[in-house]
Amino acid sequence: MSEDYFSFVNQLFNSSKIWEKPEVLKGIRVLELTHAIFGPQVGRVLAQFGAEVIKVEEPWDGDLFRTATVWSRYWKHSNIMFHVMHANKYFVAINLKKEKGRELIKKLAKISDVVVENFRAGLAEAWGIGYTQLSKVNPKIIYLSCSGYGQWGPLRFFPSVDLVAQSMAGVATLTGFPGQTYKLPDYYGDFLPGMFGVISVLTALYYREKTGKGQYIDLSQAECLMRVMHNFTYLSITEKEIGCTGNIDPTMSPSGIFKTKDGKFIALAIATDEQFYKLLEAMNKSSSIINNEKFSKIHERLKPENMEELIRIVEEWVKTKSMEEIIELAKKYGFPASPVMDDWEIFNDEWRRERGSIVTVNDEMYGEAVLPGPVVMLHKTPGRIKWLSRPVGYHNKYVFKKLLGLSDEEIKQLEKEGVIGYWDNKPGLKPPIYYDLKNDKIFNY
Repeated sequence: MSEDYFSFVNQLFNSSKIWEKPEVLKGIRVLELTHAIFGPQVGRVLAQFGAEVIKVEEPWDGDLFRTATVWSRYWKHSNIMFHVMHANKYFVAINLKKEKGRELIKKLAKISDVVVENFRAGLAEAWGIGYTQLSKVNPKIIYLSCSGYGQWGPLRFFPSVDLVAQSMAGVATLTGFPGQTYKLPDYYGDFLPGMFGVISVLTALYYREKTGKGQYIDLSQAECLMRVMHNFTYLSITEKEIGCTGNIDPTMSPSGIFKTKDGKFIALAIATDEQFYKLLEAMNKSSSIINNEKFSKIHERLKPENMEELIRIVEEWVKTKSMEEIIELAKKYGFPASPVMDDWEIFNDEWRRERGSIVTVNDEMYGEAVLPGPVVMLHKTPGRIKWLSRPVGYHNKYVFKKLLGLSDEEIKQLEKEGVIGYWDNKPGLKPPIYYDLKNDKIFNY
């Protein structure tokens, strides 16, 4: 293929040009009534592409995830994971238990395009800020309810979090080695359903563009996880369970994670006959294996007993080679192989930095932080991370004055009545101790 193509693509997605390009969702306002990860993931992605996402929290306490730090570690009085979830958002603190607080929500919904909530099923409706109430205020509103098991059905009131959702969806049953059960790490059960939420909102926005009509979206965390699984379809046809497959891929043989001569781990996954023959060339085993009926064709190699034997052969070969040697052989012969990389290797990987998979953000309040880059790359309207999260209620004056036209006196009165508020003096909720709030133009808008 011509090198001109790769030069063209490199220029097309040049990361230095991102800030010169428009944001595709600029002008879309999202009212986010969420907590933890599942719901906030929706706003996170929409904000990356320019949507104005206003996150509503309870005064003083804020989102429960602010203080749910990994191993109780804070960074500059904040939860670094919270920054990942809430970059580019605006933060207001409204007491939803007060009537005036709910009236503020209705006023914000009237001038918004999307509402995202992930309370218990029916709770937003009971508070008077559900779809039936807000769609009367704004008939064009797109209202997304994120819950564990949906807004209707016998499980609708059951609470759900990542681990519970993975278990209910059957993910944990298939994860790990035979006879064992594991969960997938790092909130897979929140992040993936959140992406389904993003897709549903964009789909509804497209429908509204054509018809002028908003709609209600019911998103179930457990059901989203099921939507990317085929195990029950397999069971219905074969009357057998796929079961836990450990590190192998039951559709590719040989496949697995193997330990190299220098004590590192490498992943191999051979999908086609051609790739298999290339691997055999690299192993210098073409003549002894290729004529064996158990291994000559992919459908034979996928039989469990043949796969196990082949994996043992590959395992013994990998033990005789260093990681670097196998990677070089993979490049030379053209079969899929990759190092099993840890956090430190990924963090220092120049390829990821170059492509924007990992970005360094220099934030006015918190300083420098390294975050995952925008979820996809669009060459005309790329996503970007503009600022990190902010303390509870940080944007109160900015949002209430600029968007709702409230005066300083009205805002002060709402503060006195406990309708709106700010942060408590706890790590995770407040700004860094060194930060000068008196000279912050946005906080004092």
